[in-house]
Amino acid sequence: MRKGSALDYVLVAGLGLVLLVLVVVLFQVNNLEKRFITQGEQLRALGEASERLMAGGVRVKGGSGQAASSGGEKFLHPEVENFLKPADTHWPPPGATLDGEITRGWPTGDPKGFNSYLESFADLSEYVEAYAALPLASRNSWTNPEIWHGELAHRVEITDDFKEFTIYLNKGVMWHPPANLDLNDKKYAWLKGNHEVTAEDMVFSFDMILHPQVENGAQKNYYAELESAKAVDSHTLVVRWKKKQYLNVEQTLSLFPLPKFIFGFDAEGKPFSKETVGIRFNQHWYNNKGFVGAGPYRMESYKSGSKIRLVRNEAFTGDKPAIAAINYPIYTDPQQTLLKLKAHEISYGGLTPGQYREEILRYEGKEKPKGSPFFDGRIHCQKIFSPSFDYIGWNADRPLFADKRVRRAMTYAFDRARILESVFVGLGEITTHPYVAGASYVDPSIKPYPFDLQMAKKLLAEAGFTDSDGDGLLDKKLRPGDTKPTPFEFTLLMSASSPEAAAMANIFREDLLKIGVKMNLDAAEWSLMLKRMEEKSFDAHTGAWLMNFDVDLYQIWHSSQADVPKGSNRIGFRNKAADKIIEELRITFDPAKRTELLQAFHRLVHEEQPYTFFKTRKVVACAWKDVKNLIFAKERPISNSLPWWVQTSG
Repeated sequence: MRKGSALDYVLVAGLGLVLLVLVVVLFQVNNLEKRFITQGEQLRALGEASERLMAGGVRVKGGSGQAASSGGEKFLHPEVENFLKPADTHWPPPGATLDGEITRGWPTGDPKGFNSYLESFADLSEYVEAYAALPLASRNSWTNPEIWHGELAHRVEITDDFKEFTIYLNKGVMWHPPANLDLNDKKYAWLKGNHEVTAEDMVFSFDMILHPQVENGAQKNYYAELESAKAVDSHTLVVRWKKKQYLNVEQTLSLFPLPKFIFGFDAEGKPFSKETVGIRFNQHWYNNKGFVGAGPYRMESYKSGSKIRLVRNEAFTGDKPAIAAINYPIYTDPQQTLLKLKAHEISYGGLTPGQYREEILRYEGKEKPKGSPFFDGRIHCQKIFSPSFDYIGWNADRPLFADKRVRRAMTYAFDRARILESVFVGLGEITTHPYVAGASYVDPSIKPYPFDLQMAKKLLAEAGFTDSDGDGLLDKKLRPGDTKPTPFEFTLLMSASSPEAAAMANIFREDLLKIGVKMNLDAAEWSLMLKRMEEKSFDAHTGAWLMNFDVDLYQIWHSSQADVPKGSNRIGFRNKAADKIIEELRITFDPAKRTELLQAFHRLVHEEQPYTFFKTRKVVACAWKDVKNLIFAKERPISNSLPWWVQTSG
């Protein structure tokens, strides 16, 4: 081995120095990374950053959609990571004008009321709550609905295995002033002034949902396992559930409160007694007057039979939308939507299948009509899948439809493929389940029952229906003790405002008559139809359900909901095997096991046919060219206009 030269010693010393410097640098970088992580955790714990930065032309900010609370806030569980993440999208978009208004139709007539703790219909949810209400937190609807960001809350600590939620509300969030009341009238003087959203409002809201006197069967089932909701202070809330359930997160965070300062008092400002508060809530003096929330829009006015108007809430501390006001002209004939759209009386609207055929499809491959806004660039349309399904519901509490063989026969006699193509111009897909189209938990082995009148007649014969008197109609003694058979005759309750529903029903009626079944048609306006469905006053009815991001089958399908006032199990479906699946699904978190349960339920309803499942919808959404950034959410409501803006110049 040779001796090292002076040059070797220099090289070794230099290499050692380089290594030493590298170690120091790595140590500093590691410390710096830890500091960034710590700072990031502190920012998440505090909610959102108070400043908005401009990065690459996109508005970004830390935390939630509301301003963060002041410094020095103490957390009950500081070691727990904030469940809420930053919002993925922010308004207004860069370059948007901020003074535009949008007009959208309200084609179902005057709402029964604006208290959505009592009313369960899509228009109120999609057109008012989505803009004027403010929940504790929201999903990132336009990007990744699995991620939640703050709205009323800036921090949520989930402990005890998803059974306890400690929620920290933002300070300084104010209720809107009550719409449609003259606050200068001495009668309403008690309502004047600013009213902050507090934890007491949340507690009051949970109490009203579970109050035995309150008629809200559609909501009660989701909160049956709620143990308590307590206000630690005015801005800290602890919600506790009796057991770990999959929907605990959804039902806790998605709830928006009602203002206690209104709904806890009579019209003279006197508080309701504990003994009567539930009854008084059902018939509250403000239920039909307007909506009071804390969201980015507030209800400015409601004129019965005329218009609902929402205006941007300039006092809102979160992202303010670009559109200054949303107008909803009220009418009862959805066919008017097309006329109002073409006349630019509304800025955005959907085409019915018949309108889509007449205005657009008929000109495919042909010369386009001159002056049509659908072809000259003034109106742009796109087809989007709605998270919904259409069906015919069979009232199993009526002896005629108590037998599943009869219900299956009705499905075999319903020519879904023909009706979808000829009446609904292919806008949708035939479905066999109450799930979103293409979901991973759909059982791929289940195929739609084909149109087969002979099979329908065979099933009816198996169920005991024959033409005993030779009059051409099947009949049967339906109840023990009947002295003579009852003809197979029933009435289908349907919408009076849909020509497609009428065409569909007429095709169905003609086919049923071929096998000895007489179907009468009862076309009703939406408000009356809803009332009769809630009262279960029907043999069968047409219907549609919008679906949430997380699947829960309890509200519509569990036996316990069949007798709940204003419940959603209107068709009286009672099945112990289904109940077991539904109950297990609520406490199951594992995705593979949830898929197994949902597929089992799919197979069960396919066998039972409590509904004749028809189709998932494709909506033809059309907007005038001045409506910009027309993007649609990945969950309901898909046509939420918060990202949109209306060009008012240039």
